[in-house]
Amino acid sequence: MELRQVQYLCAVVETGSFTRAAERCLVSQSAVSQQVKALEAELGYELLHRQGRSFTITPAGELFARKASSLLSQLEDLRFEAEGVANGWATTLSVGYLNRYEGWEVQAAVTAFAARHPHIPVHAKAGSHDTLYQLILRHDVDVLFSDRRRTLSDAFVNRHLFDGWCYVEVSEASPVAWADRLAVSELNNLPCILIAGEDQEEVERTYYRDVLGFRSELLFARSREEGRMMVAGNRGFMPIEMRSQGGRSGSAIRRIPLVGQQGQLKSEYYCYWPKDRSNRLVEEFADILAGMFEGEDEL
Repeated sequence: MELRQVQYLCAVVETGSFTRAAERCLVSQSAVSQQVKALEAELGYELLHRQGRSFTITPAGELFARKASSLLSQLEDLRFEAEGVANGWATTLSVGYLNRYEGWEVQAAVTAFAARHPHIPVHAKAGSHDTLYQLILRHDVDVLFSDRRRTLSDAFVNRHLFDGWCYVEVSEASPVAWADRLAVSELNNLPCILIAGEDQEEVERTYYRDVLGFRSELLFARSREEGRMMVAGNRGFMPIEMRSQGGRSGSAIRRIPLVGQQGQLKSEYYCYWPKDRSNRLVEEFADILAGMFEGEDEL
């Protein structure tokens, strides 16, 4: 039994077609057919029941392909791990992501990566922008998903993902709850709720005051959920970014566009990792994450 025979069989079963299996495996259709027949001859029973130009999968073939697919996945993970050891790469993946981003894409990318490599541990750490920056400088994470606040460094791979639209979330009980849009200057009399760890409060305070021009009293929450509960209790407003314009408003918390002189404000989002620590795991995760942001915008 040869490895390529098992790979071809799994490709035929997964694609439902000898033609598509051949395209996936970068060989001719006749090569796929011949190798699958050779595998059946060696095993002594049918895996695929052929009827003219079509086929059905036999019960034995279904069992064989299912088990073989799992083994092939483990073999690919073994190859990754051995290559990582040989090149001094990590055999796990650690992802840092912005704790105030409102979206599903990072979780979906982690899920997709874990499904491809079930034997490679994936760790995810949430943090504020500066916390994430310190984590990757200390080699505590391999790749970051975060907004841009600094000049892009040539020492990093800087992969632009999208521009996020800026909003503020306010309680329905807030005096600004029914505004169509709000400028930063219109929020000066309301407390601003920011998400940051205790050690990052001063960094976030400086950024929002000196760079973004917020003059509000600043309150801090440790998570997005805690911040949203503070908003619901009408303790202030919370800035967020969304991938799409026209964010939904609920009956308790309303989401209002944050605008400047040129219209609704935006924030750039990137996937970052150091060039000197790039490896196939990081690059594959970045490809998966980028794919989550392609196509139509979703809330």
